[in-house]
Amino acid sequence: MRRARRGSRPLPATLLQFLRYGLAGSAAAATHLAVLVLLAELAAVPATLASALGFACAVPVNYALQHRFVFNSSSRRHLLLFSRYVTVTLLTMALNVGLFWLLTSGLGVFYVLSQIITIGVIVPLNFAINRSYTFAELATGRP
Repeated sequence: MRRARRGSRPLPATLLQFLRYGLAGSAAAATHLAVLVLLAELAAVPATLASALGFACAVPVNYALQHRFVFNSSSRRHLLLFSRYVTVTLLTMALNVGLFWLLTSGLGVFYVLSQIITIGVIVPLNFAINRSYTFAELATGRP
């Protein structure tokens, strides 16, 4: 086991959890972007629809990683947590599609840059909601 250097402190639990959330989110974002680009470029699917489908494909990737890796959930509460997660995800998917449409169609921003901006808005919002609602008991240690 590696010892901490004198004067160094361990990362606060919330920061460590957010870093793990970032890693999980990166895998989900990569899934989202890959589906978006493949559908838009190879299948000529309209960019907004391709973005929505990319988001939908990223959901199971993100949930599985958040459930075990970020919030250390047990399978006993899996059904409750998944239903909460789906509720939050549907709300953020609507935000994703709306913001993406505004950036691409309303402001003429390139679709990949629009998606990166949209992800940048959704990630901290999603973390806060999932920490305080979806996985609240696990994130705070409260029953």
